[in-house]
Amino acid sequence: MTERIGQGDPARTLALLWGKVSTPKRGPRHAISATEVIAAAVRIADAGGLEAVTMRAVGNELGRTAMSLYTYVLSRDVLIDLMYDSVYADLPRSQNSKDWRKAVKRWCTSLRELYLAHPWLLDVSSARPVLGPHEQEALESLLRILATAGLSIQDRPAATSALFSVVRGAARQAVEARGAVTEEDAEWWAARGKALADAAPDFAERFPESTAIAAQQRKLGAQPWVKAADQAFTRSIEFLVDGLARHADGPSAAVR
Repeated sequence: MTERIGQGDPARTLALLWGKVSTPKRGPRHAISATEVIAAAVRIADAGGLEAVTMRAVGNELGRTAMSLYTYVLSRDVLIDLMYDSVYADLPRSQNSKDWRKAVKRWCTSLRELYLAHPWLLDVSSARPVLGPHEQEALESLLRILATAGLSIQDRPAATSALFSVVRGAARQAVEARGAVTEEDAEWWAARGKALADAAPDFAERFPESTAIAAQQRKLGAQPWVKAADQAFTRSIEFLVDGLARHADGPSAAVR
């Protein structure tokens, strides 16, 4: 199920995201911090997905009651926002590079690795941004690269959207491919392959291009669908970068 972000009170959520909330001076001394609450929630989501993230589960992880956590994160909706933004801090910051092509590819690869490390990110709706510092820095890093490439400010939004979409889609494909690496899945393919041969003996003649690609992927050896997903991601980004180069006028703009 897709989770929507930005559901909490905007003023208080943004204050938490940008570190503008101070620890209350009244009441007992806080034995934990908001950072620890967020980290615990991320660990739970990494292991069991977003559905496993409840205030009670996070409290159990920290040896606290669910009610005690509301002092730090206000609500589960706010917690999801904080989790989402926090993991983007793991993305490497863009550095000055004379080769914008390589910089774009590194950015895309890093984002895909982030999704693979935290698959639950793919279950968060991308319709709205969190507007936190780490998510914003990830976007800014890409925009700086595209500006260096000489891509016009009118074209940068479309380029950014295309790159984000391809990386997100490729990451989802990779997550699903890795999840299919089981003995049960191998049996599923064997049974379906035999049934398809019986039901459609002329399949290869009717769909020669699909058959040729399937044959090519089988040559990849063990776990071919995983390797095929990785290769598809690399080539997709190369295609996009070549297309961007046709509209760029910065360093290394010419199509190679």
